[in-house]
Amino acid sequence: MAAAAAAAVGTDEPGPVELPIGKTVAKKWKVIEKLGEGGCGAVYLVEDTKSRARAALKAESNFVAGGSVLKLEVQVLKRLAGRKYVAQLVTAGKKERYCYMVMTLFGHSLGRLFKFCKREFTPSTQVRLGLQMLYGLKQLHEVGYIHRDLKPANLAIGKKGKATRVVHLLDFGLSREYIIKIDGKTEIRKPRENTLFRGTTKYCSAHANCRGEQGRVDDLWSMVYVLAEMRGPLPWDQLRDKHEIGKMKKATSDEKLLSKCAPPMLEIAKHLRELDYYKRPDYAKIYHILDGIMVDLGVNYADSFDWEVLPNYNQLTTEKKPSKGTRKTKIITVSEDVSIAKTTESSGKHRKDPTLQSEECDDKPPFNPAEFEKNELGY
Repeated sequence: MAAAAAAAVGTDEPGPVELPIGKTVAKKWKVIEKLGEGGCGAVYLVEDTKSRARAALKAESNFVAGGSVLKLEVQVLKRLAGRKYVAQLVTAGKKERYCYMVMTLFGHSLGRLFKFCKREFTPSTQVRLGLQMLYGLKQLHEVGYIHRDLKPANLAIGKKGKATRVVHLLDFGLSREYIIKIDGKTEIRKPRENTLFRGTTKYCSAHANCRGEQGRVDDLWSMVYVLAEMRGPLPWDQLRDKHEIGKMKKATSDEKLLSKCAPPMLEIAKHLRELDYYKRPDYAKIYHILDGIMVDLGVNYADSFDWEVLPNYNQLTTEKKPSKGTRKTKIITVSEDVSIAKTTESSGKHRKDPTLQSEECDDKPPFNPAEFEKNELGY
């Protein structure tokens, strides 16, 4: 059916959508630059033709086999609307050849920052990023979704103010709703048996490696793996076969995995081993463990992150275009310019731009610690 539909509009290209520079989408968003692409979608830097505010636009072919990933992302972002430190959906729509969504423009990905720091973070940076990842995952879990692909490439710092010192969770194309309504009643979705694999082999839980149904606990295992890697390569770093990686994860003790981390982090792994698909993670417990490490290390929220103290950090703001023959990858980083965090003037009053993601920097945590205690869904 997809092939027939493609033929009807004169195209048989189900891959990334190519939007020409200068094209205006939805009579408002002008394409400025292509930022990157994935298997079936492309990301563009766009600018509001009136306010000059900038955003990120994702475009996906309407003829992608297996259904639209972008449609799922739009659903998740609608649930997350108004929450701190997550992408905000500006608008979405569908054209003849492709569908699109316009969302918050972010800064550098955590993957890029990690590479910039020679693939090692100090405990100070590690523990604060851990708290921020935990906050982002809890935000998502509280609206009834699990991420299923937490990794450094799917985390990015903001563009202005306090948001530049917070990693934001993004890219919800592999997310799954774990809370559903049946006959008017809300309940946890029953886990499937022998599911298709979703995620990134390096960072997914051992349970996900075995094609088990993923729940909240699996997202948190991914978080632990990302945190462990910040202090040194994961034990399976050199493996490429997913079955071998799965075996290595099962064979690796928590002590070995977290050998270069603060000892209290073992308590996080211990807690996760007590959970299953249905059991709610104790986010407050994990928060207090990480916060306790901060206290032990004498770390303050206002302390510089590792990348901020490097003398050539500003060089990251200039992106080099890939040379011919270089494989394109999905890029979150954008060139330093007028960001989407702007205000527009209307009828003599300042109106907050719907894409704004900024706050003034201070010494306080970017979130209220009490938020980790809340159980918004009751599950």
